[in-house]
Amino acid sequence: MRILSILVYNLILYSALCAAALCSPFIAYRIFKTGKYRKSLMRRLGFIIDASPGIAPGDKTIWLHAVSVGETLATIEFQKKIKTAFPDYKLLFTVSTETGFAVACEKCKSADAVMYFPMDFHFSIYRFMARFNVKAVVLTETEVWPNFLNIMQKKGIPSFIINGRISDRSYASYLKYSFVFRPVFSLITRCLMQSKLDAERIILAGAVPERVSVAGNIKYDEITAYMSADRRAIYEKFGYAESDLIFVAGSVHPQEDRIVVDSYTAVKKTHSGLKMIIAPRKFDKIGQLYEYMDKKGVRYEKRSDLIKSGSKPAGDIMVLDTVGELVKTYAMAKAVFIGGSLVDTGGHNLLEAAVFEKPVIFGPHTHNFKEMSAGFLESGAGILVRDTDDLAREIKRLLELPETGYKELARLAANEVTRRTGAADKIILCLQSSLNFVIIMLNLIGLM
Repeated sequence: MRILSILVYNLILYSALCAAALCSPFIAYRIFKTGKYRKSLMRRLGFIIDASPGIAPGDKTIWLHAVSVGETLATIEFQKKIKTAFPDYKLLFTVSTETGFAVACEKCKSADAVMYFPMDFHFSIYRFMARFNVKAVVLTETEVWPNFLNIMQKKGIPSFIINGRISDRSYASYLKYSFVFRPVFSLITRCLMQSKLDAERIILAGAVPERVSVAGNIKYDEITAYMSADRRAIYEKFGYAESDLIFVAGSVHPQEDRIVVDSYTAVKKTHSGLKMIIAPRKFDKIGQLYEYMDKKGVRYEKRSDLIKSGSKPAGDIMVLDTVGELVKTYAMAKAVFIGGSLVDTGGHNLLEAAVFEKPVIFGPHTHNFKEMSAGFLESGAGILVRDTDDLAREIKRLLELPETGYKELARLAANEVTRRTGAADKIILCLQSSLNFVIIMLNLIGLM
């Protein structure tokens, strides 16, 4: 069954390669004109393998792969843990995109080499493998490449999926094309999934049940660094007083921003001192937010302008039109709304606010964080709203909540963070036990 499915996959794959070869003049022109894939294509095909002075050909190597920027940034602390746990191994880090490669070269200081992941052609993979003495492969999210995984198994190299997640769309595809994917999933040594739902889905897609477990999401481990943040310094940085009453609306999408503004203005009628920090998710649509607030006669300031002038906020609303500052603003909030949830985009990470012991308000569209949002609601750390009136009412309720009641919600939010972190340590333990087993088996047959 596996041989047949791999055969069908390769028939499609190499037919596509032949078609690309026939269209090569056009493809070359597009690459030259757009610049896309200009740096990565020959490397991903395995025709160019850059020198890696950090890894000698015989060095025992752990290969960690992430697709692009988001996955790369999520693995930075995890890479440090790998180097600590496996001091005798080199760390090879690969990415699939040029933006991911640029970020990895800048940020991934723990990796001994950063390279492009080879395409799923036999010649690409074998040329790459000839250069490195790989002892284990760790794939983030759910990177499933049939030829790659098949070759790893033939070579006796254990393969791991970490941060495993299967979206509704991917799950439907895996089931639809189960003839190809079911045998491929069975090749994976261990599948360490983000949630129980992801674990159930990958088993139904073909993974061996005994090899599947729930380890959590290493992205959430990054959040814990904010636990020790100096809150007084955060207030000073943004120019607010610790006595200020602040509502923060983070990662707010177009159309949703109107609901947020209307809710805020409604609450302000009874809480005149309330200030708002609103962080738009789509900077290219930020003009629509300004236009709406101008129409409503709402005063606002841009964070970028305040930075340039060195001024403190003087108005009621600050628009956070800068990158990388949102999470810290949650530390100053009395009420928090996480966007992307009142419009059908799937929501955003609730832990970014909860790490500062803040109960979180969000809408019904949280399918990207399905298990997390359900857990927040069940514990009481999350508050579900559906429209402007709901949001205004819940902001007002949090502002008026007695101190003891608010502290209880803060405790529940902190618990949600605690029970969702520690994934990296679980994964490291799994890697250690699996690699130790491989070493023992190789010693028994005299290959070490």
